[in-house]
Amino acid sequence: MELKTERLTLRPVQMGDEEAIHEYAGDSEITMMFWLPNETFEETKNFVKKASEEWKSENPKNYEFVIVHEGVIIGGCGIEYNDDRTHCILGWVLNKKYRRQGFASEAASALLDFGFSNLGIEKIYAQCDSNNAASFGVMKKIGMKCVNDKGTRTYPRTGKTSGEFTCCMLKSEWEDLRK
Repeated sequence: MELKTERLTLRPVQMGDEEAIHEYAGDSEITMMFWLPNETFEETKNFVKKASEEWKSENPKNYEFVIVHEGVIIGGCGIEYNDDRTHCILGWVLNKKYRRQGFASEAASALLDFGFSNLGIEKIYAQCDSNNAASFGVMKKIGMKCVNDKGTRTYPRTGKTSGEFTCCMLKSEWEDLRK
């Protein structure tokens, strides 16, 4: 399974991706994500193992992709069902060397298409820290609408609480955008 865009290939996370993933997932400057940064290479290896095994399961709940540009892994993105499989949540992270070039929007848009076209889901959400203007900008750029700007999130690693934005897109809205 590969998703192609104008400049990117999104392919499933696989064993052997650990070093490239750790370059961005281990970045100590990532402060506005629930489960990152990975403090050790071992954490990244465990993530890659779990993500690659999930792809092999009969009915995956979580689809983790690496974002490849010109043969180089520049980030990761994923789409995950909620517990009762009524909607999905998408997310992304880029190596800081590749930010502010439209790659996150391009990858996130491909994930929306994958969720609506391949998974048959009717509603997709994305969330970000209220201080993460870049991620909120991606959500708006791909056509998602803010449905809650009063949420909060508490980071498990630090215990810090911050504001949270939740955006959403319905399949019918996606179809209208594509016309």
